[in-house]
Amino acid sequence: MVKANKGRQRITMAKMKNESNLKVTFCKRKSGLFKKFSELITLCGAEVLLLVFSPTNRVFSYGHPSVEEIVGRLFGSSSPTGLSCETQQMIESYRSSNIRELNSNVMQVEELMEVEEQHAKQINHDKKVGQDQRWWERSNKEMNYQQLEHLKMSLLNLNAIVTQKMLEFSNP
Repeated sequence: MVKANKGRQRITMAKMKNESNLKVTFCKRKSGLFKKFSELITLCGAEVLLLVFSPTNRVFSYGHPSVEEIVGRLFGSSSPTGLSCETQQMIESYRSSNIRELNSNVMQVEELMEVEEQHAKQINHDKKVGQDQRWWERSNKEMNYQQLEHLKMSLLNLNAIVTQKMLEFSNP
């Protein structure tokens, strides 16, 4: 069996020469970085600071709990709010527990959505399969002789079953 294409190819790690491709790649990879950092925060409760400088010298920052707080801790500056260290820690632990709870809720909702999407796919599949089995709803103009004969026999069989059930109800 011959493949139609080469599939996914390895990209050599060198600066791109085409500027429009470079900007598009930067934008996509920057979004990927932010997503990975968000997952790290959600899964591990990490405190993160990410600074990215674009090829056009724009700065993009991402920080949890906030960029200012992480920078303040990094450089040892005091709190911009003027609160004591113990109070800040208490507020931060409360905020972190709320964030963990919300992240847990989001993950549960995502899992439920995935289950419901699978359920919807199964229902749609069953509908498609069921349409073939609901022969009585098909137009008889679309049927060939064998299918009409099968319909006739099925209806006669159904008639016999209904008649039998009616006799059972009338003669208890």
